[in-house]
Amino acid sequence: MADVKVNASAHLPVGDPEPIFPGVSSAHRRVTRISMKPSLLCIAFAVPWFTLAQTGAALAQEAAPPPPPAAAPAAVQVAPAPATASPSRPSIVLTTAPVAPAVARKYHFHEGFYLRTSLGFGDYRASFTDNASYHVTSNGVIPGSSYTEHGGSMSLDLLIGGSPSPGVSIGGALLLEPLFGADYDRGGSGTHGGFATLVGPFIDAFPDTTKGWHLGGLLGLAGQSFQSLNNDGATRRAGGIGGAAWFGYDFWVAGEWAIGPQIRVMGMRTTDTHSNEDISAWARSFTLGISAVFN
Repeated sequence: MADVKVNASAHLPVGDPEPIFPGVSSAHRRVTRISMKPSLLCIAFAVPWFTLAQTGAALAQEAAPPPPPAAAPAAVQVAPAPATASPSRPSIVLTTAPVAPAVARKYHFHEGFYLRTSLGFGDYRASFTDNASYHVTSNGVIPGSSYTEHGGSMSLDLLIGGSPSPGVSIGGALLLEPLFGADYDRGGSGTHGGFATLVGPFIDAFPDTTKGWHLGGLLGLAGQSFQSLNNDGATRRAGGIGGAAWFGYDFWVAGEWAIGPQIRVMGMRTTDTHSNEDISAWARSFTLGISAVFN
């Protein structure tokens, strides 16, 4: 067999092999080979680690105990209704709350302090009798004689007091009655003024403590002035006792004030004694006026 000698110094032609994929250059093939080497290394290392992680997770699940079951809700116990001997029947309660004490009325109510003033005009009459058994003159003894007085008058009243009970007032009163040109009649002689006075305790009552009707009276000391026709027309003053009564209606004009018409009558019995004179007099008056009261 013939020996075949190889010349080491002979150089084989170096060059890129024939392309596996026609149309792909040799440079592109070198880049592809270089880039694929790291990817294969990553996959070679990742697969064992992934397998190890899966194995550890499975072991952990098998080792962990299962969670305890949730506690069941507590049972609600309903207390049984108390047993009754017999079924109750429906009833109606007729009892009522106690009545509260009544509130005392203070507005338009006659009680407490009392003040009344009145003004009126009327008729005044009086009669005088000289009770002396004689009257000495140069011609002898002349029996005493009588005469009368008649004229207009004005009434001025002031009453002050209080109410011991609702609707009833008591106190003191002053009644004045000036005279206007009174005429004296004993044969048509003389005119004279004068006055009449009455002072004393009074009572004034309201039948309805919230209304205006009222009636009252007074009894006390009386006095009057007059002209003595038996003594040359000299002015005399007589004293005695007297009384008065009135009736009217008061209309409320404020919380405690009321005003209204009033009728008043007054009478008195007086005497006056001087030397050779003993005069007794009766007097009466009737007036219509207006009255204001605080009560």
